[in-house]
Amino acid sequence: MTASVRALGLPAVLALTVGVLASWHPVLLAVLGLAALLVWGLWTPSRLMYALFAVLLLVPVTADPGYPTEPVWVVLLAATAIALFGRIQRFDPNRPLASVGMAGFVLPVTGGVAGLVHWHGPKTLIVSLIPFVCYAVIAWHVVEEARRDPELLKRVATAVAWLGVPVALLAVYQRASGTWPVLDALATSNAFTSSGGAGRSVGTIGHPIVYGTYCMMSMCVTLALRGRLWQVPFAAGAVGLLLSGSRSAWIGMAGALLVWYLSQERKVTRRGVGLVAAFVAAGGVLVLAGPGPVRGAVDILRSRLSNVTGSSSATARYSRYDVAWSGLWDRVDTVLFGLGPEAHVRYFQQVGIGDFLAQTFDNSYLTLWYDFGLIALLPFVAILVALFVKSRSLAARMLVAAMAAQIFFFDFYLWPCAAAVLILAAGLAISRGRRNGTQQGVRGMAKVPLARAG
Repeated sequence: MTASVRALGLPAVLALTVGVLASWHPVLLAVLGLAALLVWGLWTPSRLMYALFAVLLLVPVTADPGYPTEPVWVVLLAATAIALFGRIQRFDPNRPLASVGMAGFVLPVTGGVAGLVHWHGPKTLIVSLIPFVCYAVIAWHVVEEARRDPELLKRVATAVAWLGVPVALLAVYQRASGTWPVLDALATSNAFTSSGGAGRSVGTIGHPIVYGTYCMMSMCVTLALRGRLWQVPFAAGAVGLLLSGSRSAWIGMAGALLVWYLSQERKVTRRGVGLVAAFVAAGGVLVLAGPGPVRGAVDILRSRLSNVTGSSSATARYSRYDVAWSGLWDRVDTVLFGLGPEAHVRYFQQVGIGDFLAQTFDNSYLTLWYDFGLIALLPFVAILVALFVKSRSLAARMLVAAMAAQIFFFDFYLWPCAAAVLILAAGLAISRGRRNGTQQGVRGMAKVPLARAG
């Protein structure tokens, strides 16, 4: 009898507590549930890695449910705290602290040097460097965990790719209904609602360009790692990529597919030609005789690809690039050290460009150069090159190639989801070997001139 009471007592108390909270304050119950889930996720280093990427990739920074500060800082600082907790779990006083995973700290260090040359106050310098410090801490933890357990990052990458399947279903619903559930009500700006999306889907991310980044990541990971039923998340990523209408992500995916193609021992096979022909034929049938939602998705593709160089977003980028170039090449010190932290923010606040589009240069390389100079830009480019050249993973090389191309067309620094793709690539670049079952049906990838699968 005592054993039965002990066995049933705790569940009964928990059930009663849940019932009281559900009837009294359901929002509090939801918050406590999420907190309990997060604690469970942080209990072991492997679970912590899943929690870390869930926060980075899936929590939108365009929605504010009542944070004490801007959502992007909440997400960034929460992810950084998780990564630091992971480093504490792994702390060993007998092991040297410095490692290859700390390479990312070169960006906040060089940015700090540039900020001292063009001084605009401590607050401006700190605010401008916080994202780089956060990403450096997170990348440090991810790379060190990848070195300790090379298969962990592959499992995490596969998991987040599979999460793209329900997100793609939400993207389809967003396209069909013309609304973004929850995100519309909590959006921090009208630009991050369905009325500002022009029919483009955002999944759970809140912005179509960044959702395109997530889909691009899912497709690269599943195509390179080839886990069981990999075609499902790959197709979901392709659907989401189309519905996002993100031309920068399309360009990035094209670059990733080129890397994948060049890595194949046999460049042309009968099966490959047959699959391409079948895909083109099925696509043609859907375009001509498909249901309304399918034709609507095709309309997105057609509208986004028509008059690419003469569109409003393209002409806006031309004028922004002119502004950045004229400011950079004014003096030798601006070329080397930029115009100072948050220089592009000050320009758009004080002068601006009256095209009613995003007040950014929409080029991550140019923005980094404009704010911090070549002293920061060159190390960033060197890290990308090193990740691509030294990587042992085809998935990592595809992600680096895709992101290097996509961030040429938008500023990714305050989009944790986009930065997480590069961090994931850094972790996969350290991983060795293949996943179990990866070689099934992939005989043509046994000898790869560029990199190994995975």
